[in-house]
Amino acid sequence: MALDPHLKEVLLQMAAAPQPNGLEELRAAVIANAARSPKRPVEIAGTRDLTIPGPASDLPARLYTPVGEGPHPLTVYFHGGGFVAYSIETHDSVCRELCAGANSAVLSVEYRLAPEHRFPAGVEDAYAALLWAAAHGEELGADSSRLAVAGDSAGASLAIACTLRARDEGGPRIRAQLLIYPAVDFVNTGRYPSRRENAEGFFLTEERMRFFAQMYLEDPEHGAHPHVSPLHAAGLHDLPPALVMTAEFDPLRDEGAAYAEALQAAGVRADHLPGPGMIHGFANMTAFSPAAAGLLDRAAGWLGAELGTRQESARE
Repeated sequence: MALDPHLKEVLLQMAAAPQPNGLEELRAAVIANAARSPKRPVEIAGTRDLTIPGPASDLPARLYTPVGEGPHPLTVYFHGGGFVAYSIETHDSVCRELCAGANSAVLSVEYRLAPEHRFPAGVEDAYAALLWAAAHGEELGADSSRLAVAGDSAGASLAIACTLRARDEGGPRIRAQLLIYPAVDFVNTGRYPSRRENAEGFFLTEERMRFFAQMYLEDPEHGAHPHVSPLHAAGLHDLPPALVMTAEFDPLRDEGAAYAEALQAAGVRADHLPGPGMIHGFANMTAFSPAAAGLLDRAAGWLGAELGTRQESARE
């Protein structure tokens, strides 16, 4: 399928803008871009900023509450950004849309970023946040017995790590995992055609991913750890039902599809929702692209169905 024309225009605007030089400029640029980007209007009851205890420091978080009488189920969300950038502010619109579309409370959590805090700091923060959320549902006005995890890109990788740790360490029961263009293989990157086909020109580039990996992993051998590359985990059995979303013009497309297949092979109920014409980051671009908005709506419908608040699923 051809590149979505609305996203093509977004890419042209990105190419015409000054390019950040170095990590600090990148971090500043994504915050500025998020602040001025339009948001698709959705109706939720409200938001509340809070901090939750992490293993090394308090973690900023934002709670999104849907309209209607609660307690609502609870989805813990981790933002993307290559493990080095972005925040709860940059992913505000995604969380609003999931909150409204799934009729679930959403707790969006920040985690320590690399290179100041390399692996496993982000995983430790994410899992601590999940444990806290599971234990403090009443404080959040949510039903934490109906618990899900979600994230995009690097955040999806952290969500997966949380499911593995919860299974292996006797953690809380997770009812669903929503994984938006996840990064799941830092080892065999050369095996995926999408890494070559979409290496440049579609927002996320192969060069930038190599930079992210260098920032995130202090030792390249850490790339084989199952909390970094879950495709290389010893087993993917007994994990929550999953929806894996991919984008046609994304270097991560093929490994995301491979992860959905690996979950299915392990007996996990997993759906793969491809994104024809989409690029990496489309979940943050729903105000620009009706097709991107439709895909995120389908994902929210799937999440709501898994949590018992919606009847529809992501399947057409």
